[in-house]
Amino acid sequence: MDRIKILQLQQKYYVRTSDLHEEIIKALPEKDYEVTAAYFTGEPTRDDMVTIAEKKKYFNLSKKQMKGFRFKAIYQLWKYCRDKAFDVVITHRFKSYDVMLIANKLLKVRNCISVVHGIGDFDRIYRRLISNLFIDEKWTIIAVSQTVKEYLIKQCKCFNDNNVKVIPNAVDLEYIESNMLEKNVARQELGISESDIIIGTIGRLVKVKGHEYLIKSFAKVLQENSKIKLLIVGGGGLESSLRSLVEELGISEKVLFVGEIFNAYKLLKAFDLFVLPSLEEGMPLVLFEALIAKVPIISTNVGGIPEVLNTDVAKLIPPRDIDSLTDKMKEILDLSVCERENIINNSYHYVKENHSIQKYREQYRNIIDI
Repeated sequence: MDRIKILQLQQKYYVRTSDLHEEIIKALPEKDYEVTAAYFTGEPTRDDMVTIAEKKKYFNLSKKQMKGFRFKAIYQLWKYCRDKAFDVVITHRFKSYDVMLIANKLLKVRNCISVVHGIGDFDRIYRRLISNLFIDEKWTIIAVSQTVKEYLIKQCKCFNDNNVKVIPNAVDLEYIESNMLEKNVARQELGISESDIIIGTIGRLVKVKGHEYLIKSFAKVLQENSKIKLLIVGGGGLESSLRSLVEELGISEKVLFVGEIFNAYKLLKAFDLFVLPSLEEGMPLVLFEALIAKVPIISTNVGGIPEVLNTDVAKLIPPRDIDSLTDKMKEILDLSVCERENIINNSYHYVKENHSIQKYREQYRNIIDI
């Protein structure tokens, strides 16, 4: 019996240990499936992780060619898929979905799957229009949370209960946990003293991640607790303006920008408190990783986050609410050792019981085998 030929398509090359597109590949044994991972832009350098997919395809298109109507991307994908005759195509994020959506009007791949990772992808009129014009019965849309599914159905008349399915994000708990550095080792890696009290966050330095609200809240907490420091892991276009804000507030010595770190989850045990101040989210993996690291969590209650976290395992606050974030940070920093242990143990058992990677892989196999 011939193996099922699968193409997993992404806009740009990026692979890290806990990426869920890699977990989809792990769900598909080579004896039954031939998986090709394809990327429109970029390819791995010598120091980068390489996808575990059996076959790889790098289109090496420029960022400019992936803007606008993406004619070259559509043509190259059509030609490649025509020659390879894939049975299933899985796309991640809008641009990959958009290119395949148009190309498949000629290709007619029988099973196309689009994974939507967050809210906001279909806010633009063009994106709604192209979906309503071109989507057909060959497509299944995977939302990473119930909140994302509700958003999709509200935004586009072509999306409905039949073609939008929810597969919540998950993590390989045993693998992630075994690769985390112990607290003292993680702090050595980051150049942090063992005596420091660290409030940390991990995420791209872009507006939607809400770093400015975290910095302003931290400045208030610092007035009452001079032993704390704020560690910001991530890179992005807002780094300069965030550094300026820190200088304005006079807290430069207490805020550490460490840049983007590959597989940053390994360092989570260095934190005494993890904060996710995002304005929008789908279902971020970093929350699962923080739960596994047994670090207390404060997060905004946006997108699919309330589906992952509840008041037993984390403190949830409204986005942009500096006073609420300040109060919750003070509350957690004031917890006794026993109270802290109860929270982190509840968190760990919660993620272990509710977000199994085995269940995640099985759900994708079921969609692929339709």
